[in-house]
Amino acid sequence: MKKPLSVYIHFPFCEKRCGYCDFVSCTATENVDAYLQKLCAEIRAFDFSPYQVNTIYLGGGTPSLMTPNQLEKVLKCLPACAGEVTIECNPNSLTQMKCAAYRRLGINRLSLGVQSFDNATLRDLERIHDLKQAYDAIKLAHAYFDNLSIDLIKDIPQHTFVTPPPEILAMIKHISIYSLTKDDHCVLDTDEPVHLPSDFVRYEVSNYARAGYESKHNLVYWTGGEYIGFGAGAHSLLNNQRFCNSNAILTYQRELPFTRSAEDIHDEQIMLGLRLRSGVARSLLVGKDDAIKLLAEHGLVTVTPTHVIATTAGLKVLNQIWLRLV
Repeated sequence: MKKPLSVYIHFPFCEKRCGYCDFVSCTATENVDAYLQKLCAEIRAFDFSPYQVNTIYLGGGTPSLMTPNQLEKVLKCLPACAGEVTIECNPNSLTQMKCAAYRRLGINRLSLGVQSFDNATLRDLERIHDLKQAYDAIKLAHAYFDNLSIDLIKDIPQHTFVTPPPEILAMIKHISIYSLTKDDHCVLDTDEPVHLPSDFVRYEVSNYARAGYESKHNLVYWTGGEYIGFGAGAHSLLNNQRFCNSNAILTYQRELPFTRSAEDIHDEQIMLGLRLRSGVARSLLVGKDDAIKLLAEHGLVTVTPTHVIATTAGLKVLNQIWLRLV
């Protein structure tokens, strides 16, 4: 019986690097071919034989900058995946030719980096697309893909979060909404409300989906499943070991693994469970009845016979709740 595995592939190149970006990325697109050569060699060196690949996620950076031929070379290095295969795209780099190629190559989910439905906000975020390009990209992607996700950013100083219009919401199945972060990686001290139709369920602290369209790849991260990351800065969890690649784009190397203790695993399961709508299993919270009762009295969690679930108010203070439960 093969073990389930998810695969993340990092493509770090962008036309322009946004000021808020915290991922490994650069604009030296003249190095794309050299990077892909190294990336493909890394993928081929991995022994997939014990695993069944269930999800693939191509993130970045801007993976939609790859030509269809370049993308095909990368995907041919991987075993077949019968499940969810996602590629991140910027609105300005998505074309009909690329959408058709993605379908041909087995990609079945697109994630569009829209970030805002307001032109002034897009300018201040240093995005290189405007609102019309975002609309056009969503309509184009919808013509080829049923499973369409968009990324948005809220809590932006001097700007108000704009809810996607109804005609756009009708085309998408999943929305990720993140708070803008400062350069020191601290979340800004704001928390704008988000108002989406009721069929977009908040299944994770930053993610909303229609029923059946939750990100299967990201759920592997949040539920402690195994995944392997390829490319500069990519992270992995295999055989109870966490490891990552260094950030040097053309010379990245796999760094030494970190083996998690039973306590590490336990505390991580609580942290990840608090992020999810399903909550934390009570079996992980032995001896924490008083803390759970206090949190419930303050309206920060709800308690079922089997789980403790963060409320909307609790999702704003997850770190404090976690510290009381570990």
